[in-house]
Amino acid sequence: MSAKRVGMAAALVAVGCGGGDSPTDLPPEGPDLIVSAPDVPGRVAHGRSFYMDVTVLNRGTLTAGRTQVFFLHSVDGTITTADAVMGSEFTDTLAVNAEFVAGLRVEPPYGEFGTLYFGACVDPLPDEIDPTNNCSTAAGVEIFMPPPVGAVVDRTHESLTSRMAGSGQTSYRIYRSRSETGEYALVRDLSASGDVTTYLDGGLEPNTVYYYKAIACNGRFCSEDSNEWGGLTEAEGPVDIPAVPTIRGEKVNIPLGTDLARVHWDAVPGATFYRVYHDNDLDAEVSAPATSYLDTDPNTFLGAYQTTAYRVKACNKAGCSDYSDTVVLAMPP
Repeated sequence: MSAKRVGMAAALVAVGCGGGDSPTDLPPEGPDLIVSAPDVPGRVAHGRSFYMDVTVLNRGTLTAGRTQVFFLHSVDGTITTADAVMGSEFTDTLAVNAEFVAGLRVEPPYGEFGTLYFGACVDPLPDEIDPTNNCSTAAGVEIFMPPPVGAVVDRTHESLTSRMAGSGQTSYRIYRSRSETGEYALVRDLSASGDVTTYLDGGLEPNTVYYYKAIACNGRFCSEDSNEWGGLTEAEGPVDIPAVPTIRGEKVNIPLGTDLARVHWDAVPGATFYRVYHDNDLDAEVSAPATSYLDTDPNTFLGAYQTTAYRVKACNKAGCSDYSDTVVLAMPP
C-alpha cells in the first residue's frame, strides 16, 4: 500500500473510531467534504489518455483546511480508499459551501478493454462532521479497440507489403479487394507484432491495384473496419522512370486547432509510388493509386500557420522523376 493510501486509510480509522459509538455521535459542527461524480468521456480509444475532473464541496458548518484529493482506478463500480491511486492534488482552504475543482490527465492501463471505473476520494479532516462520505461515485469509461491505420510501403510485380499501426491489438484480420467499390474477402489472420506490424501479400498480378482493410483484435475485443488503403504492383519486366508530376496544395483549416496542409498531384502513368518533400526533406512515401498527402505537422508556431513548401517525385522500380514544381502554402497577410 502506498504512503498516500496509508495516510488516507489511517485518517479514516482515526476519525471514524475515535468520536463515539454511532453516527449520532458525529460532531455537530465542522467541515464536511464531499466529492462530485467524475467528469469523464464515455468512450476512449485504447492508447489514448483523457482528462478527468471532480468538484470537492464543503457542505459543513465550518471552513475546511487544505487536504488532498486522490484520483483512483477501481476494479468494480465502487470507489474506496483501497483502489489504485493514479495521482493526487491538494485542495485550497474551503469556506462553507465553497467548491474546489481538481483534475488529472488519466492514462488508462495498457492492454485493458471494456468498461473501466474511475473516481476520487478526499482525505478526511480531523474535525470533519462525517468522514465516511469522502469518496465519489464511480464513472465508467469504455476503452475500445481503435481500427488500425494501414499503408502499402513496398511492392514488386507480384507482391505488396503493408504496414499496419494500432494500439493494444494481438491479431489482425486482413481483407482484400480488386476495386474500391468491390467486395472484400478475408485473406489472412495475422498475429500482431507490437504496435506496428508488416504484412507481405504475395501471388499478385503485375501492374494491378489492390485494396485492403483490416480489423484489429485482442481476445474478444475487436475494432471496427479500418479505412481502406491501396497499392499498385510493379509492371513485369523493364520500365521507364515516370514523368514529373503536376502538383497543387491547399491549407486545411482546423477549427480551434492547428491548421494542416494537403498536397495533390495528377496520377503519373507508370508510377507505383510518390515521394513528398516538405521544405526539401523527404516527408512521406505515398503508394499509387493515391494522389494526395495530408501533412499533419506543417510549419506552425504556437498554433499559427507559417509559410511551408512542398515538392513531389513520381517513382517506380526504375527510379524516381525529377522534382515537381514547388507549391508554397503561405500564412495569410
